[in-house]
Amino acid sequence: MLTKLVASAAFATTLLLASGASAALVHDYQLNGDLSDSVGVSNLTNNGSTQTATGLTFLANQGVTLGGYSSLGVYSVETRFAFNETTGYRKILDFQNMGSDTGFYELNTALNFYNVATGPTGVFSAGQMAHVVLTRDIAGLVAGYVDGVQQFTFDDSASQIAVIGSNLRFFQDDSVVSGEAASGNVDFIRMYDSALSASDVRTLAAVPEPATWAMMLLGFGGLGAMLRRRRQAGVVAA
Repeated sequence: MLTKLVASAAFATTLLLASGASAALVHDYQLNGDLSDSVGVSNLTNNGSTQTATGLTFLANQGVTLGGYSSLGVYSVETRFAFNETTGYRKILDFQNMGSDTGFYELNTALNFYNVATGPTGVFSAGQMAHVVLTRDIAGLVAGYVDGVQQFTFDDSASQIAVIGSNLRFFQDDSVVSGEAASGNVDFIRMYDSALSASDVRTLAAVPEPATWAMMLLGFGGLGAMLRRRRQAGVVAA
């Protein structure tokens, strides 16, 4: 049975190696009915989301928590998700264990890092999946991307608001300002040990969806069968 694992860690790693990427994949949660990590030991905790065969469906302030970090300042986070509400602030990532209103948001269809950077509007639509990446490099430069396109950058070397303090919380609002979470669903979550380049992110965003891969593989299979029949017909004719 074909699943989204067809386009998971192995394929992503192959693409990054081909592009000369220096970032290494350290967590790959495909969320195919469980919270297993195809790369290492799972540190992911479900906060009430509903597990399905192809992802997690969450209500506001459910989501998942990735634990085991302490002052992590160099990383890349890659995920694919949809929010059912896109008006106002809708938190994507919380870095300070829900103790600060700063963080990574969707804001009125734009990508936002409160309170320092906002990209152009129109990159999110309610109920529509988006490929989102956030990176922070060794110099403290933070970059946010949607569907392979860079939305903003900012220097975080002084404020360090994008440093992961302890737990990295997905789709959960902080306790400082309430009402900034959304319901939705998430397809996968990946973590890398360093900052992906803009080229790396474009490469990852171009990975076909599982259904597309299934059609491609079926197409390749059909082409192979047709070529075999032609060869067999040629042998008979001879």
